[in-house]
Amino acid sequence: MFRARTIYIALLVFAAQLSFARDLAVIVNKANAASTVTAADLEKLLKLSSPWPDGKKVKIYVTDPNSAETRNILPRAYKLTPAEIKSLADAHKAEILIVSSDDVVLTMVDNNPGAIGIVNVYSINSQVKVLKVDGKLPMEQGYLLHGN
Repeated sequence: MFRARTIYIALLVFAAQLSFARDLAVIVNKANAASTVTAADLEKLLKLSSPWPDGKKVKIYVTDPNSAETRNILPRAYKLTPAEIKSLADAHKAEILIVSSDDVVLTMVDNNPGAIGIVNVYSINSQVKVLKVDGKLPMEQGYLLHGN
């Protein structure tokens, strides 16, 4: 009975983690004047096709695009496959950094005024500002990086 209950609880925790991992947020440095972007403008920023409206150079921080958490959602923002995102990052190593965790993304975005990052919504803290995409915040129906 104890073993079955332990397995059941472990499965519930795993299922909860999977549901939490489905929603990502676009974050920027608090000093960034932007508070909202369109999906088209976000794609341009993430592909380094344009600078910020104030002229600041864009620096991008993301976790591994092949991770279970991001491989189905991050390509929506880039409109590229995870392999293409990695190739883009490899070609722009100074501007696109694939880092080990959301905590690193948060720290780097906090320390770089032109930075933009994509993190799990449950990692967000007061260090950064969350951008609206097409007028929507994470967890709202229709948000670009909403998992459902």
